[in-house]
Amino acid sequence: MVLEMTLFINTILTFLIIKITSAFLRERGENCLLSSLIGGELTLLFPKFYDGVWAKIILIMLTSCLIIFVSFKFSSIKDFLRIWCTFLLSTFVFGGGMLAIKSLIGDFPLFVVFLISATLYLITICVLKSVQRKNLIKTFCYQVKVKDNGKEFEEEGFLDSGNMLYDSITKKPIILVSFDVFHKLYSDVKYSDVITKNIDKTSIKNGHYVKINSLSSAKSIFVFSVDELVVGEDKKFKDVMVGLSLTGFEKSFGKGVLLHSELV
Repeated sequence: MVLEMTLFINTILTFLIIKITSAFLRERGENCLLSSLIGGELTLLFPKFYDGVWAKIILIMLTSCLIIFVSFKFSSIKDFLRIWCTFLLSTFVFGGGMLAIKSLIGDFPLFVVFLISATLYLITICVLKSVQRKNLIKTFCYQVKVKDNGKEFEEEGFLDSGNMLYDSITKKPIILVSFDVFHKLYSDVKYSDVITKNIDKTSIKNGHYVKINSLSSAKSIFVFSVDELVVGEDKKFKDVMVGLSLTGFEKSFGKGVLLHSELV
C-alpha cells in the first residue's frame, strides 16, 4: 500500500512540475500523464540504483531530460536547455517548499505531501498569471499628456483593442477616461451630476452625449474635446474627443485612460 501511494504521489508531483513549466514558458505540454508516470516510476526505483549524492544527481538529470523529451517539442538545443532549466527550477521550488515545512513541523505522511504540493502548485500558478497579466498590460501602456484650456497633466494610458468608439458628430475616434481624470479638467463637476446626467454641457467644450449600442442594452456616454493629446514622445493629436466612462476600467487595467487604436 505504501509503495502504491508513493508512486501516486511521485506521479502527481511530476505532473504538477510539468504543468508549472508549461505555464511559465507558455509552452504546450503534451503526453503529460505518460511522462508523469515515467518520472514517478523512475523516482521510485532510484534507491535501488544509486549509492551516493552524485549518482542521485545524475539519475535526476537523466530522468528530467527524458520527461522533457516526452512532454515538450523543441527545435534547438537552446530551446531544450530553456525548458530543462525551468523544469529543474520548478522541481527545486517543490523540494524547497517541502524542506521548509519539514523543518518547521517535522516528518509528515504522504497525503500531507500531496496537499502541500497542490497548495504550492496553486500559489505558483496564481503568481505566474498575475505576473503575465502585468507584463501584458505593460506592453500596451503609453505615457499620455493631456492639454486643455491652459491645463496640462500626464497619465498612463492603455491601448484597448476593443475600443471602437467614434463620435457621431465629428466622426473622430473617442478615448475613454475615468472620472478622476475628467475631474482634473473640470473640478467643478460633481460625480452625482455625472450619474444623473445633469452635467451643464454648455460649460464643457463640445460637450454632448453619444449613444452606444451593445448586444445587451443601449446607453450613452458624455463626450467632450480637449485641445491636444500627446501619446508617447512624439505623437500629437489636436481636438481629441474624450468620453467619460464610469465602468470602472481603471480598476481592471490600473490606468485612467483607454486609448483608441487610431491614436497610437
